[in-house]
Amino acid sequence: MMTGTIRPLIRQFAGAVAALTLLHTPALHADGNSRSATLIDTETVLAAIQKADFDAPIYVESRQDSDKVEGGIYVLIDTPFEMLHSMLSDKRVWCEIIFLHFNIKACVMDLGSDPTTVSLYTGRLYYQSPEDAHRSDYVFEAFSFQNDYLNTVLYGPEGPFGTRDYRIVIQAVPVDADNSLVHVSYSLRHNMVTRVAQRIYFASAGRHRIGFSVEDNGGTPEPVRGVRGMVERNTMRFYLALEAFLQSPEGDEHIQRLKNWHALTDQYPDQLRELDLDTYLGYKAKEREHQNVLQREANQQR
Repeated sequence: MMTGTIRPLIRQFAGAVAALTLLHTPALHADGNSRSATLIDTETVLAAIQKADFDAPIYVESRQDSDKVEGGIYVLIDTPFEMLHSMLSDKRVWCEIIFLHFNIKACVMDLGSDPTTVSLYTGRLYYQSPEDAHRSDYVFEAFSFQNDYLNTVLYGPEGPFGTRDYRIVIQAVPVDADNSLVHVSYSLRHNMVTRVAQRIYFASAGRHRIGFSVEDNGGTPEPVRGVRGMVERNTMRFYLALEAFLQSPEGDEHIQRLKNWHALTDQYPDQLRELDLDTYLGYKAKEREHQNVLQREANQQR
């Protein structure tokens, strides 16, 4: 969804930015009132994209506080905002998007609840049944679609291993008649036990894993690692799931969406390459069967 025509557009908008800090856009509250939110600062974001070291028009950021880690991605895509609005305004498509992530074993939506509940079954890299996965119940904390702004926030109060306060945010604004600026962020909080376990893992078996942004390490620029690298990788996977859906949005194209997602993640082998295509498709075929059963059961309980 991104073409070479976007680079001149970025240069058109890019102004002088003395220092780039986190461009995080606060999520809306459950009432979806955009007047309470800070809209994406298009000029500043496009300037950041222009300075970023990506072949595609992408800017990646992350931050880690005492108990919270957050990743954000801004992408300029050659998709009209009206088309985004049309394709994403049905809540049911969000399970089609989220399910593409290999850690999501099933996504089940209860449209009869208020706010809408989304049950995510998360697990490891390999195939897992719902019984072996961890279920977390999310809600649409925001689902606001307006003429010049869309904002969706999935909030999960509790996750596995003592993690909590998960948020998956997708926002977009129009740039012109043909292009949109998309913001995807992913964040969570963790407790002391989880932080200790993460430090041990990223100092040993996970020490080779890197993120997308770069930080100064004694005068040498290096890709971020550790928890920030982890959240950047997951944020990128969620963005590429959105991109894979936009490439194949029809209801019967779920297998093509899986292939799209795998091909898109394979463009970043150092960060995202995990499973070969046949293995990924085999796992997802079984997991989708479970998801369909769980969704039918949820529909019958309304």
